Amino acid sequence: MNKFIYPLAAAAALCTGNLFAQEAALITPNADSAFDCVQENTRQNRTLVFEGSVVTQEFTACTSGTLSAVEVAVKGVTEDVWYLAEIVNNHGEVLDDTRFTHRNIVNETVQLNLMADVTEGLNYALQLTTPEEGNMSLRYQLTNMGTLWNDGEPVRGTLTAKFGFNTDNTQYVESEYATRNSDTPETRALENECKTSTGLSDGKVKLTAPGHTITQSYTACANGTMTSLALNIAHHTSDFEGRIRVENEEGDVIMNNKVDRTNIVKDAITLPVNAEVTAGETLTFYVKLGSDTQFAIKRNTQANVGECKLNGVSMDFNLDFTSYIKESHVGENADLDEAAITTFPNPFNDRINVRMENAPKGPATVQLLDFSGNIIRTETVNVKDAEGNISFDTRDIDGAGYYALRIIQGDQIKNVTVLKR
Repeated sequence: MNKFIYPLAAAAALCTGNLFAQEAALITPNADSAFDCVQENTRQNRTLVFEGSVVTQEFTACTSGTLSAVEVAVKGVTEDVWYLAEIVNNHGEVLDDTRFTHRNIVNETVQLNLMADVTEGLNYALQLTTPEEGNMSLRYQLTNMGTLWNDGEPVRGTLTAKFGFNTDNTQYVESEYATRNSDTPETRALENECKTSTGLSDGKVKLTAPGHTITQSYTACANGTMTSLALNIAHHTSDFEGRIRVENEEGDVIMNNKVDRTNIVKDAITLPVNAEVTAGETLTFYVKLGSDTQFAIKRNTQANVGECKLNGVSMDFNLDFTSYIKESHVGENADLDEAAITTFPNPFNDRINVRMENAPKGPATVQLLDFSGNIIRTETVNVKDAEGNISFDTRDIDGAGYYALRIIQGDQIKNVTVLKR
């Protein structure tokens, strides 16, 4: 049977749903003389194969002291490829990390050189990351979902693994941020605009390997157009690159952009969104690291605007971000559907011109998107006398084929399909 040694684990299991905690209550301490308590799953009836992604296994510390040993059952890996293993706390902080190759695997088990200070009853995560050129096969037991994740997607199972802990006599002090503010910091921004913001940061969370992903959900503060999303950055490497996307409550992608260091201005990434949202709906943005570099985002343990997940595991903080929504107003007589939108040349090559006729008065956002939803160009034109004109330089757009031209004005959207040679 599975052997998990964990005093008072029965109570912890009711709160966490952690399989390690649920099974631990069945065993007495000191079953392994090298450790004061051990959490171990020895069963295996499935193999999890992954490549270019990260697998995360949650576990609960069974004593306050040191996580002294980690062993994982590995069926196979690509030879001469380096893999990353990390221990992460619930603040998203990497407590320790190590790298290993096939040479470290003995009798289908890898002993990871990891050590971290832990507190009894708190949840932690083991993260195993594979590069694009290497795959890994891990053995696991088919169980309920809730503790094992593959690239943020839940896996019904628990890794065949061992976590050894040693107790110390340190008196732990409750964190300064143990009591979090439950008020959502939604305040008015400019006239006819609302914003959702998490306020001042009190730390950072790092993405440390390709494929690492962090998500943040929050609630739209008004009916209208989400105009922009700003994310505050703690630090990054010079060759950082990744991707940020935003989804609405229906799972529709309303923004999907590649980012790199050129997008970081005054320690923040600010991206235009220009998508219609509904007050009260849940919006979620995703940040995914796309290169073998490091990238740290500021976070706030006092904020509680939604849920933040690091590689699928829930964190007890929110990311430091600001989202702006331009409110819609009842009674506006604008009718973009009746406007005539002319593009020329169509098909286009080095440049495309857009002309709006019989359009409502006021600012209009014009976007050029590929059919994956990536915003390639975006400009704002002020419509006067029912006319507006804009031009995009498209010489650096390589792919031939169909593109979408989106015009956003107030709470109205009009789409036109165009063709690039």
